[in-house]
Amino acid sequence: MLLLAGILFVSGCAEDTQEETGVEEATPVEEVAVTEIEEEPSDEEEGIMPDEEPETGVNETAEEGNLTIVGAAEAAGYTTFASLVRDAGLEDTLNEGTYTVFAPTDEAFDALPEGTLEDLLADEQALTDVLTYHVVEGEYMASDLEDGQTLTTVQSATLPVSIADDEVTIGTATVVEPDIVASNGVVHGIDAVLIPPEA
Repeated sequence: MLLLAGILFVSGCAEDTQEETGVEEATPVEEVAVTEIEEEPSDEEEGIMPDEEPETGVNETAEEGNLTIVGAAEAAGYTTFASLVRDAGLEDTLNEGTYTVFAPTDEAFDALPEGTLEDLLADEQALTDVLTYHVVEGEYMASDLEDGQTLTTVQSATLPVSIADDEVTIGTATVVEPDIVASNGVVHGIDAVLIPPEA
């Protein structure tokens, strides 16, 4: 009897303890599921800076193909030619239509007989004739030129083309830097200033 009473007493205490604590052994504590919100990768993580355009595959070397004839010649280092074109008021004309320009190097202009450049600057028509003698309508890449070919210039005279051992000669000048691509044609650097026959 004493053993039975002891068991009942212990059992009763256990129930009282559960009621006081409010914890039910049979009821598991529910875990709150924490859902991680996946953040979309930022532009920096994808390698694209803000306001940066994705690469288009266009060759951007020296803004190649994005500049008009005069700008392309100037960017390639033919600064005297570009300056004279502007002095003659020909920039807008050359920036419209499609042209092939044979642009003399700055050194070629420096090599002109003393006083020649000054005389040209003093005579707008003569300057225009000389500059347009370096311009041909249409686009002729170096690979399009043929030995024995004759090109008609915007100045209305002709320029003979000679090709030997991969060296291209236009009139009396040698092409030293071919295929400077512009948005409206192509520029070829030459090592001499071409003077029209009647000049």
